Amino acid sequence: MINLGFKKYLIKNAKLKESDIEDAFNASQNNGTLLQDELVRQKLMDEKESYKLFAEYLNIPYRFVQLSELNVDIIRQFPMDRLDEFKALPIAEDDTTITFILSNPFRAEELREFSKYTQKQIKVNLIESTQMNNLVRYADNKIQQANALTDFMSHENSPEVTGTIDGQYLVEAPIIRLCDSILKDAINRGASDIHIEPFEEKVVLRFRIDGKLTIADEIPMAYYQSILARYKIMAEMNIAERRVPQDGKITLEIGASKYDFRVSTLPTVFGEKMVIRIYDVTLSTSSLSNLGMTKEQEELVMEMIHRPHGIILLTGPTGSGKSTSLYTFLRYLNKQDTNIITVEDPVENQIDGINQVQVNPKANLTFAESLRSILRQDPNIIMIGEIRDEETVQIATRAAITGHLVLSTIHANDSFGVVTRLINMGIPPYLVADSLLGVISQRLVRKLCPECKKEHMTTKVEMAMLGLKTPQKIYEPCGCKACNNTGYSGRIGVFEMLVCDSKIRETIMNPAFTSELLEKTAKIPGIMEHAKQRVLNGETSIDEFNEINSVVKMKKDLEKE
Repeated sequence: MINLGFKKYLIKNAKLKESDIEDAFNASQNNGTLLQDELVRQKLMDEKESYKLFAEYLNIPYRFVQLSELNVDIIRQFPMDRLDEFKALPIAEDDTTITFILSNPFRAEELREFSKYTQKQIKVNLIESTQMNNLVRYADNKIQQANALTDFMSHENSPEVTGTIDGQYLVEAPIIRLCDSILKDAINRGASDIHIEPFEEKVVLRFRIDGKLTIADEIPMAYYQSILARYKIMAEMNIAERRVPQDGKITLEIGASKYDFRVSTLPTVFGEKMVIRIYDVTLSTSSLSNLGMTKEQEELVMEMIHRPHGIILLTGPTGSGKSTSLYTFLRYLNKQDTNIITVEDPVENQIDGINQVQVNPKANLTFAESLRSILRQDPNIIMIGEIRDEETVQIATRAAITGHLVLSTIHANDSFGVVTRLINMGIPPYLVADSLLGVISQRLVRKLCPECKKEHMTTKVEMAMLGLKTPQKIYEPCGCKACNNTGYSGRIGVFEMLVCDSKIRETIMNPAFTSELLEKTAKIPGIMEHAKQRVLNGETSIDEFNEINSVVKMKKDLEKE
């Protein structure tokens, strides 16, 4: 009955075709689902809009809750297993009432069960199911973390590295739960890196979220050695060695996803700093449109990757999304009649149907050595994780001119600088011109939060920055619950495409070749042009534009020197 009533409410109040509402309603009846979920599944509404309308229909307040708003002390008044079952959480309380959020209004009456844990009146707010699941998972993890800290402090023997058996260090259960909770916390908050940094009196835990480091917590120094020991054991590192840098890897399944954690330690004045980089192994970006390229850029990429042979290079700073782009190309090219082999350090994503080789310098399995063997494996497409030395680039170039499509990354300031880099690494200009299909230079900018971004007309200064002659509408960050008051949510790519044609090849073979001459010949829209378009489209801010612009200018100035 509630689906039928909500259908009538939608027909009257929603900006949807009545036929679409009827189709969604019929599907919900056949599938036994809620109509608001069916609207989302059929992409007629986003989840937040659908649940807001549903809350209005039921006359229940809708509430958006940020992870940072959760109060563990309030939640711990109730059994977490029952909260998880009901998909409900207490979010706020005053002297007389306690407010719960839940995503299934049919279970609102069942919340009376929690009355035996509190004398306060229970009120209910509605929240969308995806956000509810995230909050329950996060709350459960934070409670486990708090319990682990309590158990840790209750133990008489501290730190938790208690001894050895056959040279193997033992770590107590509380610190195991604490370390696991830190990893889950970082994943729940969308972090790409975890920084554990010791100082004189405390240890600072920082997460890199959307490219920016933020303090997640401060950890008492008493836990420090135990945390390091636990992560070193998990990453199969030498727990007794504290004087030299070390690297390791942890693989865990958390929820429905599999993650690789790349662990790195560095000795500092107050102890070892540890950085853990997070890779979602199961993450699949199969469409070029997900990368954020313009339609014209997508067409250029498709033109390049459909060539039977040649080399395509990606460039950009660390963390600019080069690996994501490469894996997207490989997934698109992964066909039954195509032999694709990669050589990587490390293998970040495992793809069915593709033969992936992990570099192992200790066994002399370098990029160059791997490439020599790969060429005897009858490949159609070769992906090299990174071109780092002259030997690798020479073998890759030979492979590109002998009938193989080669994809790789290389460090340069921009797409034009890649050509200069290849020549400086010993590849003759005629071979560069013959083998190079194109170069993709990319960066990442933070996306403005769609919930709170604020529009304004460009000032004279902003017009000068963007090269505008007339004022235009752009947006600026504000900050709200949805973006944790940062004004930004997620990141998106900006790209520069250099596709080699006859004019560019002639320029490369010109004895007077310079990257400046190549730039004048190519006359392609640069990264800053794409970043400018992102600003004018309301996708990012002028601050992000200026940040990229200053870096690009600085690198070009250094090149001239």
